Amino acid sequence: MQRAITAGLRRLVAAPDLAIDLGTANTRLYALGHGLIANEPSLIRVQPDTGEVEAVGVQAAWLANVDPYSPSVSPLHAGVVADIEAASSLLKPFLKRAQRFGFFKPRVLACAPTDACEEERAALVEAAQRAGASEVFIAPEPLAAAIGAGLDVASPYAQMLVDIGDGVTDIAVVRSGNLILTSAVRTACSDLRNAVAQMVSFRHGVMLFPQEAERLMHLIGATFNYDQEELVVTVGTDWLTGEPMQLCVSSHDLNEAIEPVLESIVEAIHSTVRRLPEETSCEVIENGICLTGGGAQLQGLPERLAAATSLEVRVAENPMMAVINGARQMLDVGIATELWQN
Repeated sequence: MQRAITAGLRRLVAAPDLAIDLGTANTRLYALGHGLIANEPSLIRVQPDTGEVEAVGVQAAWLANVDPYSPSVSPLHAGVVADIEAASSLLKPFLKRAQRFGFFKPRVLACAPTDACEEERAALVEAAQRAGASEVFIAPEPLAAAIGAGLDVASPYAQMLVDIGDGVTDIAVVRSGNLILTSAVRTACSDLRNAVAQMVSFRHGVMLFPQEAERLMHLIGATFNYDQEELVVTVGTDWLTGEPMQLCVSSHDLNEAIEPVLESIVEAIHSTVRRLPEETSCEVIENGICLTGGGAQLQGLPERLAAATSLEVRVAENPMMAVINGARQMLDVGIATELWQN
């Protein structure tokens, strides 16, 4: 009875429990009872003279486009926190939005890649606590993605999910609510964009605007068209003069630039399928592969993975939001099972 009364009082005066998807490209926060309260780029902009944080999220991204010579930076690298202080600066204004709903610091369920080491998980916990969290619990990112994608993770039959984010490709097989096999590579969408930008820089002496590298990556997709070469118009900054300029880039050059990165991602998934025990393999063959994350939207990738693995590959209904949607549901279960009392 005492615990029930305490829990009831806390719901009245406390900040809500939060689910956080702190990704290399985007950060998303869900507040229990209030919905999605942040979905912004994982960027901060620091004053070069004072070192003070000038802007975060959407505002930092906007300033980076206005002044590309003093870009905003991400405190994450390859899906994990690389700079604790910068990550806490990114999260702090988002957590303050949650505190508008109560007086106490919120409790946080944060997602991390399955290959995150103890130090990387500790960095995520510390960043969230510095930003204002009272307690931090870590959840496996692909498990959250599987739940958010609508998979029946409680099923006794194995299901495979591949979450291709901006900094990491996380592969997992889930059965009866547990991850029975995981594999991750720190190769993902950011590597594809970097490959495009580096090719244009090397061959044309032009620094692409960030949004252009993203556009070209999706324009080319994951299918190499050897039969037809097209010229693609793009814009950037001339390395010598610093002046904005327009140029044409060969589709074959773009394909050749991203092909090694794509092959690395495809091979990681293929090798994980080969590692499956016979019984589990049969179940995965029956259920196929579910794709989530930004990479799931890359044109031609599902077909390429299907050809490489001989499995049916389908894209989740809302692949970009799968992790935060799953974390939200895990948060609900955590409250119902008194996770916070453990």
